[in-house]
Amino acid sequence: QGKGCAMELVSQVDIDAPADRIFPLFLNARMDDRLPFAFRFGLPKAVSCSIIKGDGSPGSIRRCITTRGFMDQVIEVSQPDSRFAYRLIDSDYWGQRFIGHVADDIELQPLGPGRTRVIRRTSFDARGLLKWPGRMVMRMGFDHAHRYANENWQRLATM
Repeated sequence: QGKGCAMELVSQVDIDAPADRIFPLFLNARMDDRLPFAFRFGLPKAVSCSIIKGDGSPGSIRRCITTRGFMDQVIEVSQPDSRFAYRLIDSDYWGQRFIGHVADDIELQPLGPGRTRVIRRTSFDARGLLKWPGRMVMRMGFDHAHRYANENWQRLATM
């Protein structure tokens, strides 16, 4: 997945829902309309994600529409109710040329009846002349993105 990847960010959230209510959200979800403060400065905020090619199995393409355009991801692992992994393959985001690598690996761990821990690992790297500052900007961006996604998975899975 992240050969020679420079950075990794890990987050987790415990959700009051079984894994079979959470996993489908990785394949098809619409986020809320809030625009948290951090996203008001150019950071792309996910609006929706859905499968645009394939059936959600490895090799399928998932597209996330953001406030700044689209991000296409190839699914690398799809184990229903336990693990979902993908990597960025295309985007129309203005900063795309500075992105060397972005991949997510999401694990669902049962915590007991009707409760699941979601652990998300994002590996990423920047490239080009702005590689070092790019890594810092990406880290801050992914930190906000993780928090926002965790809140949305919690909201959608418990509705």
